[in-house]
Amino acid sequence: MKHRPRRTSSIGGSNTQLVPWIALGFSGGLLLGYLFLGTIEAVVSSRLHTGDNTIAQQAAENTVVEVEKREEVQKLSAQQSSHAQAVRSSGSQFPDKGTEIHTLCTSNGSPYLNFQTRIMHGTYKQVQALPGGERLVGFTRILHRTKPDVLVDEVPTWRADPLTPQCDEWCEFPVSDRPNAVAQWMAAAENHPDMIKAPWLLMIETDYVWLKPPLAPPAEDTRAPSWAFPFGYIVPTDPGITGVMRKMFPEDRGPISRVPGSGPAPVMLRVHEWAKVIPDWERLTAHIEADKESKEKLGWVREMYAFSVAVALQNVKLELLLPPKSPLISQPPSDTVPGAASMLHYTWGTMFLESNDSKTWEFDKRTFTDKSIETETPNIPMPPPFQPRWHLHNKLPVTPELHKTLVMMLTHMNDAIDLLPKPSSRVS
Repeated sequence: MKHRPRRTSSIGGSNTQLVPWIALGFSGGLLLGYLFLGTIEAVVSSRLHTGDNTIAQQAAENTVVEVEKREEVQKLSAQQSSHAQAVRSSGSQFPDKGTEIHTLCTSNGSPYLNFQTRIMHGTYKQVQALPGGERLVGFTRILHRTKPDVLVDEVPTWRADPLTPQCDEWCEFPVSDRPNAVAQWMAAAENHPDMIKAPWLLMIETDYVWLKPPLAPPAEDTRAPSWAFPFGYIVPTDPGITGVMRKMFPEDRGPISRVPGSGPAPVMLRVHEWAKVIPDWERLTAHIEADKESKEKLGWVREMYAFSVAVALQNVKLELLLPPKSPLISQPPSDTVPGAASMLHYTWGTMFLESNDSKTWEFDKRTFTDKSIETETPNIPMPPPFQPRWHLHNKLPVTPELHKTLVMMLTHMNDAIDLLPKPSSRVS
């Protein structure tokens, strides 16, 4: 680095003659600065009192939502160190041999998710009774909510204190509470090891339908990779998000291609792998919620990206298989057959259209939001017998294989609905 030469005074050739001039200049600067700041303060105060549009507009930008979000992040940061210490040490006292599976899901207890949860858990219980179902030895719904909901007596539930209490009713992105809720559950299991029933923890979503028991995972004590699912919309290497990815996965950690395009569900990890991943998943989710650029660019799957980066940071190896080879899920109507999947995921709506684009039949989870469906869950209309003239909304044909898969999925769902407990007194 080049250094500037030291300058000497040209006044009389002596630095000592500068002292009074410097002192005078410094004092004058302080006086002018004081007067300037006083003037600015007076102007700002005047504008605030007179309703200056510019000042008011700036104040309006600091909305209640943003204040609440910052408070959530601060609360998360305060909790995180204790969670991380407890969670990082987890794994030593839990089951560590065998191929048994403990299933997890999370929820904020909304009618929308409770409708899905009742059906999913009903199909889970049916699959438990099938050969191979004996490996499904535990089920826990982690409820991030300020109070119990209507399903606590029906579905095995552990309640976590939410970061965003307003999500009890409505909030923009309730899934941002998921990592913290799972961290609370894992930390609690440190004191109550019997909360974890198996060496494998399978995280799923509420909008899954169980078809059959999963294939047996590898023995827990082997070095075989754990299981996850590659989603086409989770693309860590997309050039448009390189900047926000590097905020979470810096260059010294290697290429971004090391980050899997998965998300936290469906994922089946060993207990000690979850213990390693959860603190980073929690930390990175909080980072995204507090970082405007990351939040905007990663959108509605931002918490999924946080999990994927956490997996890469902790060097957890995943096997990612697409349908029909995936042992976890298939996603109709995008996937026309279940293949090896143990569950179907109805994340997308399905619409059968005639040649003139008129609608013949539709199933979309987003239409099931009314509070009454939590306790009086209706049967779902089945599709009519197959017709070769039908097409989907994206113009692809409705094939006999897809029609058969949808009939299978809805049959399982309606069978589970028929066996659900009838409305009774529940905690509100």
